[in-house]
Amino acid sequence: MNKNGGKERLITAFGTAALAALLLFAAPAYAAFEDLGAGARGPGMGNAFTAVADDVYAIYYNPAGLALLERPELAASHTQHLVGLSDGSGLNTSFIGYVQPLKYGRGTIGAAMQNFSIDGSFYSERAFYLSYGRGAPESLKLYDLYWGFNLKNLRRSFGSLPEASSAYNGMTATGIPDPVLSGRSAVSVIDADFGLLYKINKNYTAGLELMHLASPNIAFSSADTDRLPLHAKLGLNYRSILSNITAQYETLTAPTGARDQRVTMAMERWFPWLLVGNIGARAALSVGSRDFRQATAGLSYRTGRICLDYGFAMPLNSIASTSGSHRLSFSIRFGPDKEDEESVKLVLAAMRSIKTGKAPEIKASARVSPAVNTAVDEHLGRARFMETEGRYPEAAEELSKALELSPEDTQLLRHQIRLNFVAVQLGRLSDYKTDAVQSALYRSALAYLGGSDKEAVDQAGYALSLRPGAGDIGNYLAQLELKTGLKSSKAGLTPDAAAKVDNLLTMAAEAVESSRYEEAVYMSEAALKQQPENLTALENLGISHFAMGSYQKSLEAWEKASKLETGRARQVMINSQINSVENIIKQQKRKVAAAAPAPKTARPEASKIDSALAQKLYREGLDLYSAGEPEKAKALFQRVLEADPGNVPATNAIKRIQRELK
Repeated sequence: MNKNGGKERLITAFGTAALAALLLFAAPAYAAFEDLGAGARGPGMGNAFTAVADDVYAIYYNPAGLALLERPELAASHTQHLVGLSDGSGLNTSFIGYVQPLKYGRGTIGAAMQNFSIDGSFYSERAFYLSYGRGAPESLKLYDLYWGFNLKNLRRSFGSLPEASSAYNGMTATGIPDPVLSGRSAVSVIDADFGLLYKINKNYTAGLELMHLASPNIAFSSADTDRLPLHAKLGLNYRSILSNITAQYETLTAPTGARDQRVTMAMERWFPWLLVGNIGARAALSVGSRDFRQATAGLSYRTGRICLDYGFAMPLNSIASTSGSHRLSFSIRFGPDKEDEESVKLVLAAMRSIKTGKAPEIKASARVSPAVNTAVDEHLGRARFMETEGRYPEAAEELSKALELSPEDTQLLRHQIRLNFVAVQLGRLSDYKTDAVQSALYRSALAYLGGSDKEAVDQAGYALSLRPGAGDIGNYLAQLELKTGLKSSKAGLTPDAAAKVDNLLTMAAEAVESSRYEEAVYMSEAALKQQPENLTALENLGISHFAMGSYQKSLEAWEKASKLETGRARQVMINSQINSVENIIKQQKRKVAAAAPAPKTARPEASKIDSALAQKLYREGLDLYSAGEPEKAKALFQRVLEADPGNVPATNAIKRIQRELK
């Protein structure tokens, strides 16, 4: 019997529409170990999860994502495929998986089992996963690249059938044993997957997964060959605090020998309930070769510990008599909460937005017609771009054109008054990226346009300290002080002191942006020793202490910043953050009051000594780094790791210095 004949007899022997339904469901793909997805969240995004892979289901979608998981996680799911088939066939998939992060950045291991079945034991496919993911080797200096792999055991089987002892010739039983069905009823093979995940920047991530690297032969008969083809997936994801927008392309060899290709576009959005939980919604559309079309959607509820997901999929042009596929999954994370609640992340994002230095978003008035609104928005867009390029006279011209179309818009008018002042006083700052004086003036202008008057005056004072006696800068500072009623605190510093403060704040800002909050606190406190009322340093402290969970210290910093801030718009923003932090502190106090006091455990004296030594060395390393001696600082940070191998700030500091030295 040849290869094709064996498959035809197998399908004939099954004799029901169940397997036919499976083949239809899988099209355009394969009858065995089809990529059915895992859980409910990924399938709700059309299985476009390769570049997301941020939960336990990374085992299935991209094992490289395991490297980013910080807590142990257990998940289970069940799927009912193509509900309502006319022959009553039951197509089901179940999944259970667990991941365990290892200590000291050594990666994450995982294990999972997925089972697909038709009407119970009639036909089944089972896959066992052993997974591992971690960051790229230090020697490669690719600190945002992660890799992972799966080792899998794939097993397919069918139950006992009467056709095994009496094969059908297409019409009647022959009484002759079927050479396929009377042979092996199960086959088991070893397979492997490989994945990569690369964080392009804080918002964009690219992912690659190669499934069935071994291309194992899954034919029941030893005389046949039925290999699983290599399945490649490439994804790009845009991630914000509350959403994912992802695109995925995948390809594999079709049964016809041609290439099957599929493209999926998916979106996911989370809606937080402050300190209660989060509701998630997602949807996707997939199109592909051989007229493949599918729409998917899903809903979720999650807290910091549990997550419940529902997913729905509907083929658009292949199977008519079905109400789609339905999925439910449940997952739970263990151990101390190392991840911020989404509500806390929102507050942190709002704090960061205060420091962007950009003017608040300006939109056309709702009182004008849609056509005029569109024209106004075009002028505003050009004006905003020119502001960020330091081309203030041109920006003022564009804003004037917008005001001509919407003359009663008071928001535009207020912004034009400030922009005209900057345009007259500073003109164009074409070298703000390379010239230190123009850079300070540029920051001053952005702060003034954004309503942060004190920062604007201080930056102008710093520019004057860099070029003492410059008449144009002195005039700009004098006019700015007159308009705001403020005096520059940096103008009273010596040039060396002003330069040191600016250097410390620059490094602190970079540390905040890179989430190295302990460094940001240290640099900001050093700047405050030189200038006790430095608003920027206080904002850095407010953000950093909040991110580190020191909410009371964050509150104190923001309260001081609020007293110093004179811009009304920014003062409103800061006060809003103060209210948010106060609410979180109240919630934390309620949690502490409700919890039983934990027993105190004595720590070995040696551990205390090691910890104190590590902290001392870390501070000394930061001093050397801020003084411009990165090599000596690196040596001290390495000594920190010798005293405290799990010290994350020291590890991050070494990585940063290595990047700079490279």
